[in-house]
Parts: sequence; structure tokens; C-alpha cells
Amino acid sequence: MKKIKFCKDDVPVSKEVDVLVTGGGYAGWGAAMCSARNGAKTMLIEQQSALGGLVTLGYVALTFSYIEGVGYDLFNELKKRGAVKGRFVDAEITKCVLEQMLVKEGVTILYNTSIIDAIVEKNCITGVVIYNKSGIQAIKAKRVIDATGDGDTAAYAGVPFEVGCPELNGYNQASSLVARIGNVDYDKYQSALAEINNIEWWAAKIQDAIKNREFPYMIDKRINWIVVVPGRNKNHQELFICYAHSRNCKCLDAEDLTRQLVEQREQNQLFMKFCKKNIPGFENAWLIDTAPMLGVRDSRRIMCEYRVTGEDIVSGRKFDDAIMRGMHALDAHHPTQPGHIKHIIRKKPDGSEEKVYVNPGEWREIPYRALVTKKIDNLLVAGRNFSSDFMAQSGNRLVLECLNMGQAAGTAAALSLKENITPRKLDAQKLRKRLAEMDINLFNDPLYGSNHITRKVNSEDILKPEDDKLGRQATTIIKDEARGKYKNFTETGEEDRLLEQKKQRARDAAGYTENGGDVGTNLE
Repeated sequence: MKKIKFCKDDVPVSKEVDVLVTGGGYAGWGAAMCSARNGAKTMLIEQQSALGGLVTLGYVALTFSYIEGVGYDLFNELKKRGAVKGRFVDAEITKCVLEQMLVKEGVTILYNTSIIDAIVEKNCITGVVIYNKSGIQAIKAKRVIDATGDGDTAAYAGVPFEVGCPELNGYNQASSLVARIGNVDYDKYQSALAEINNIEWWAAKIQDAIKNREFPYMIDKRINWIVVVPGRNKNHQELFICYAHSRNCKCLDAEDLTRQLVEQREQNQLFMKFCKKNIPGFENAWLIDTAPMLGVRDSRRIMCEYRVTGEDIVSGRKFDDAIMRGMHALDAHHPTQPGHIKHIIRKKPDGSEEKVYVNPGEWREIPYRALVTKKIDNLLVAGRNFSSDFMAQSGNRLVLECLNMGQAAGTAAALSLKENITPRKLDAQKLRKRLAEMDINLFNDPLYGSNHITRKVNSEDILKPEDDKLGRQATTIIKDEARGKYKNFTETGEEDRLLEQKKQRARDAAGYTENGGDVGTNLE
């Protein structure tokens, strides 16, 4: 590759803050909120023109799983504005609410700003170099939190990282570009699905489209989810639908990212034609647009003092320095072919291999050490770039998990400043105590979560993809004979009794974590 010499004059320092958060998705938002609430002068910089990341700009407007801390405040505010239904949110209102909540806490926001380097002095990050319409500048900070998703800040600082699936040529998970479709007769659509299994139905329709050459190739085996945008007329419903996928992705390669966008915009055109022809209720619908942001699921995984593994996830591991919980299944959108990877491979004592899944109702923890970067002091990470292997990342990349990591990182940054020590030396028990004071449950079993199972589910009770001709995921389908033993909260009335023990805002927020609309299980 040819090279040129790139020289610049001295870079002006445009701002000096206590805590600088790079990236304004849910992880960065949570970090900035908790940093400011703990007394630190905080600034957040974002490459795009809004907060919320994939929720708002990627149209992945189904925020669910394990809600904690400032997440309660967020969803209660959304509820006041009629911007949430089940686990679905109105992306545009969410942008505004996220901004106003940060402004109220005194956080400085800077949009349309890219990080182009990190300022490192004696293995300690002291700020970043940025570029925006004002030119090249520097922002100095006593603590930096990398919530960029891609781990750009940490990479510039020289922290080691991993990328992609080592067993599949280092390819990243398949990416998606969500379509926003308007004027759907949603009652008609729901009536058509009332007596049939929606997983089978969509899969069969897509297979027919392949045979009829409506799709030139298998884009994906089924739609991944449909978000019903709150507040719309059901006769003229607006939906976010995730179907388009690219495989063999290199999500740190600008040319390949461009390929993915071009490919998936064309896929969404084909998908819209398919829906109008084949899906009841979509006859008069139209494609409003595709998401401004490509749905990248993984890129860099920044190496920290602890690397979370897939084994940690499936075994429900707990940690002395835990700063958050998670309940979601492993869910890697297959890097090279349609479908999903929902398991890890474990060696048996006899040398044979078995697939191991996350069981419903079980939960695990993420340690503080997985946010504290190797090599560089005063730098924390939060979000999908946390320290993990490929499969562990797939189970903890959802937006509320990212938000909860952000809350921990922001709080840790502020506490370390108060004690005048590096985040690496911060007493994790002091951090945990403060997080608990901020309504993050670390000392009692979860009261509710994505599966709402009141009793432990054993592996023999799970219908696994290899045993199921429909290929449904293991983590939500329980064998029929087990259903009588494993009631969910709403069947037993237990949910009401337990949630009465929580504060009012926690009760209000609990509904936001439940399933809603048309979100099917994943095929493996």
C-alpha cells in the first residue's frame, strides 16, 4: 500500500473534563448518566447525529432483557410520552428523551464527531483527538470510557483486542439493515397468524419465495423480529422489520461495510415486494426507509483483566466483583450462512462433544474486571466491545445489557476520581454498593427477566434445535411435559406478589421487559 506523510500543526484542546464517554449508544448513555449523577464533569461524543445507537438510528427498537438503574428512569419517561409498548419504543421520541435526560444531569453532548486518535502518556490515557466540522481538536479527560461499540478509543490507545469468530476465518456475525414499513393493516396480519405458528409460517413463505425466484438466494430463514411502533393506528401501522442480512462480514473494513449496506438495501426492496404479494395486511404497505445505521453485532472485543467466555454464560457463573446480570441466550447470527449459533461445544469426559445452551430462567453475571482494560490506565469499556470470547459476546450484546455495563463504567470512573486512584485499583465492593444504591440489583436473586421462569429448568426439559424439525432455539421452548412444572409468573400470579416488593418505578418498568408483538425465536 502506498503511503504519504501526514503532518499537522499543534492540535488545540477544545475541552477538559473529568470523564469523557466516547459513543452515545445505550452503553455510552448509561455511562454518561451515572458518571454525572456521581458528581463528575462529564462529556459524551457521538459519531452520529443522535443518541441511542442501534435502538434509535438502527431501528432496533425492541429494548428488552434485564432492566436496572437509570433504565427505570428512561422507560418511565418514555411511558409518560406514550413512546413504549411492551418492549417496543418509538425511536424518534427516544432520541429526544435520551438527550433531555443527559442535559438535565449537566452532561455536555457533542455530535458528528469522530475519534481519530487517543492521547496516551506513560500507559495512561489522558484524552482523545477528534475530528468534526470544527477541524481536528483534542479533548482532555481524567477518565475515558470507550462505548463506541467498535472499541475505537481502546484500539487507538493500544489495548489488545480480538475480532470475529476464530473458527470461521475471523468473520464477524452477520449484520442487518432494518426496514421501516408503513400503512400495514396489522389486525389483518394478526388474524392471518392467529391459528398458526408464526415461525413455521414465515419460514414456509420464504421457502416458497426462493422456489418462485422472488428471492434470488436465501437471505435468512425467517424474519428476525417485527417491532410495532407505539402510538400508531393499527389500520395504518408502522413497523420496523429485521430481515436483511449480510454474511462473511468484516466489520472493521470500510469497503466491506459499504458492500453490506448496498447489498441489504437491495434485499429490503425485494423483501417489500415479497411482503406486498404474500403477507396479509401488507397489500397496501410501503417501505418508508431503511435504518440510517447498519446493524453491526460485533467487531472488536477489547481485552480486559477478565475475558468472559461462553462457558461462563451457559454455566450461569457468578463473580465476587459482579456489576451486572444477564439472562439472554447465546445468539450469534451465523457469520457465513443463514441461521444462528445458540450454543457452545463442550467436551465430555469420554472425548465426545455436546452442544450446551443457556437454560430459561437462569442468569449469570459480568465482572467489573471485564471492563477494566489491559495495559492502559484510566480507560474503561462498556457495551458490545466488552472483554469476551466470540460466543460470550453474542449473549451480552443486547442494548439493556450494554446499558447496564455503561452504568457500572460511569459510576466506577466517577468513584475512582473521588478516591484519586485508577479504576483498576477501585474496590469493587464499594462500586457494587454504590450500584445497588442506584437500583442495580446485585445482592438478591432477580425477580423477573426475559423468561419469567419461577423454577429452575433442567437441560432435559429443553427442546433443542437438533431434536426439533422446526429448528426453534433451546432457550424459550420447553417440552410439553415440562410445562406443568414450569409456570411463568403471569400464570401463577407470582409476578404481582414479587413486584409489589419493588419500588413503584421498578414495578412500572417491569412490563417493558416482557415479550410483545411478533418476535419469533431464532433458527439455528
